[in-house]
Amino acid sequence: MRGNTVRSILFLVFILLLGAGAAYVANPNTPGINIGGYKNALKANLGLDLTGGVEIQLQAHCPTDKPNCDIGSLMPSTVNIVQQRVSGGLGVNDAVVQTLDNNRILVQLPNQKDPEQAKALLGKTGLMQIIDTQGTPLGVGTTVQPGQYKVVFTGSQLDPNSISAQLDQSNQPIVTFEFSGPARAAFATYTRDNIGQYLTIVVDNQVINSATIQSEIDGQGQITGLGSITAAQQLATEMKYGALPLPLTTTEVRQVAATLGQQAIEYSIRAALIGLGLVVLFMIIYYRLPGLLADLALMLYALFLVAVIKLLGVTLSLEGIAAVVLTIGMAVDANILIFERMKEELRAGRTMASAVDLGFKRAWPSIRDSNASTLITAAILYWFGNTFGATNIVGFATNLFIGVVLSLFTAVVVTRNFLNLLMFSGIATHPALYSLPADALKVPRYNPRLRKPSTRPAVVTPSRATAEEAEDLDAGPDEESEDTLASVGAGVNGAKPDAASMTTKQTGGEE
Repeated sequence: MRGNTVRSILFLVFILLLGAGAAYVANPNTPGINIGGYKNALKANLGLDLTGGVEIQLQAHCPTDKPNCDIGSLMPSTVNIVQQRVSGGLGVNDAVVQTLDNNRILVQLPNQKDPEQAKALLGKTGLMQIIDTQGTPLGVGTTVQPGQYKVVFTGSQLDPNSISAQLDQSNQPIVTFEFSGPARAAFATYTRDNIGQYLTIVVDNQVINSATIQSEIDGQGQITGLGSITAAQQLATEMKYGALPLPLTTTEVRQVAATLGQQAIEYSIRAALIGLGLVVLFMIIYYRLPGLLADLALMLYALFLVAVIKLLGVTLSLEGIAAVVLTIGMAVDANILIFERMKEELRAGRTMASAVDLGFKRAWPSIRDSNASTLITAAILYWFGNTFGATNIVGFATNLFIGVVLSLFTAVVVTRNFLNLLMFSGIATHPALYSLPADALKVPRYNPRLRKPSTRPAVVTPSRATAEEAEDLDAGPDEESEDTLASVGAGVNGAKPDAASMTTKQTGGEE
């Protein structure tokens, strides 16, 4: 018992520290996090329907070297690369990327303020090549015709995780990269055999770097001569997420206003607060002390949910907010199952500590199965939204999944720890605190009707009762009562009462 108490206290401290961290992250006035290279502005991202953004339409064409390509078969991979560039390069979550018809793509970017940056990134093919110019230097910006020079390496041979934009020691923007697999050794051999020659890198048939090979490069390569860190980041994105199978041209760019706006946000927040308040009142009124503890866990759940959404950068569209409101009610669903099982155990005569333990154990299979089915449903919705470009469904599924996992933690782990601490303290064991009348329990100390009568024999001690007191004795109709009254009277007159006459009917003896 002592060990369990210590563990519960330590876990309570952990929960409180976790809650304090979540409150810091959830606070709208928190400046952000910058620890060990990890940066997070901790800002809530709103969807296109709530904050507006940019809408771009792209037209796909066949490459110049393949004028009779099958555009329809290449469109899915093209859309996938555009989606990766949007989420990775522009850092826009909950963006809409979908096919309009056989050769057009619609891209909607919520909260995007620079349409030119988006257009430049999305419209470029991003085909990187290292060409052999046979000792001829090419200036940056020179256009190279397909087939004009021999291609020795392509961007598809790079390790995507190694590509990054950064500043060198002289504070100049560069892009670093490494080859993967056999191409790494092949690149080292090529640079060793061509020392003094030019290493020329082209992207979309345009020279972006042409430098003399000074030594064998066995590891990380660099692209220098970039105008700004923004250009370096854009180039790194193009290289990292691969070349587009089809060239794209921008046909339309326009700003999109919020379809719902600030009023919808306010109504959504109001609905969430009303739902939270009704759940809190219901739990306190119906379940009393356990309901109060469940409400405390629910408050922690709300903090954890907001903190996780801000840490992960999840975009909140109206569908995402609906998922958050939905999970508020689901957060106490497990508690209701547990508390009802606790009541059943108390009515069966269990002690309070035993009822708490068994209530959690016997309710767990139902809680596990119901939450597992919800998580599976959220995963299916997420897959469906990603596959068919329905990012509003993706937002709903993401928030639903996060909410179910957090509600399971707070309802089962946090609430149980609170109850265990009260059990160990011994200050919350009366059934009234659990919305149960005392006479409903099969426990004698709470139910007076179940208390057994005393089995100790009654002993009549001779006393100096007066004759008037003897006459006040209420004698029964049987002979035993009359004999008993007579014996009492004899004792009053000074005679020593007979031992047999002192035996009453209450003792069950015979005269």
